[in-house]
Amino acid sequence: MSDVNGSANPAENNVTRPNLEAILHVPLEISVELGRVELPLHVVARLSRGTVVDLKKEAGAEVDILANGQVFARGEVVSADGKLGVRIVDIVPPGERIRSLG
Repeated sequence: MSDVNGSANPAENNVTRPNLEAILHVPLEISVELGRVELPLHVVARLSRGTVVDLKKEAGAEVDILANGQVFARGEVVSADGKLGVRIVDIVPPGERIRSLG
């Protein structure tokens, strides 16, 4: 005899939840993309220590936060105690993150 869901085995009705503990220690490379710029090769060849590259970003502008090269959040650059950081202002919804993988 089957139950309401059509399953003959009541154990099959138990939803198996993923064990996140198994992946919590997997290392991820987190990076923040401040901007991109296209430069001709002759300009790149002359870059040296101390050269400033204009990324056309305003202070407090939105930046992408990536995990293993995929955008998972957006934030803004902040200054705290003389150091730069990023404040997360938006997390990309899981469905959008999955779509970006395909």
